[in-house]
Amino acid sequence: MLEFSLNHEIHCSAERFWALFFDPGFTKKMIVDGLGFASCDIDDVRRDGNESHRQMRVIPKLDIPAPVAKLLGPKLGYTEHGTFYEDEKVWDHRLELSVMSDRIRMGGKVRVQSAGEDRCRRIADLWCEAKIFGLGKMVEKAAEKNMRDGWSRSAAWINDWLKAHPE
Repeated sequence: MLEFSLNHEIHCSAERFWALFFDPGFTKKMIVDGLGFASCDIDDVRRDGNESHRQMRVIPKLDIPAPVAKLLGPKLGYTEHGTFYEDEKVWDHRLELSVMSDRIRMGGKVRVQSAGEDRCRRIADLWCEAKIFGLGKMVEKAAEKNMRDGWSRSAAWINDWLKAHPE
């Protein structure tokens, strides 16, 4: 299993970050327009006590080596199953791939820390596990590369959006 952490400064308060995170219009715009994904469908958030649950189905734009592309096929998508724990302010999610979901698992936890006035740090502890003989490590490395790139591009897009939409 491959594990790594990402840390990005976001130019808003932690409270505004989470409000935007759960705004389906904002999230869809970021994923489709900002990241160039083919599609994004977001279910309504379901509240259960101090937990909020959300599912989102996407078809991502990927940069993967030819052997991995051949293995996964041309229509790779995934469903994100996530739970926000209100008391801890942590988003815990796992990705269920549309192909090979029994052999490839991904997910992580996201938290936000205040970093001064109208600034916060988005910290994502992510993981990927691919149990595929001969290709598992290559799949994990390709997943890590795509996650690092996507999370970095999302931070830049969010900050550009925030600049254009001050409170």
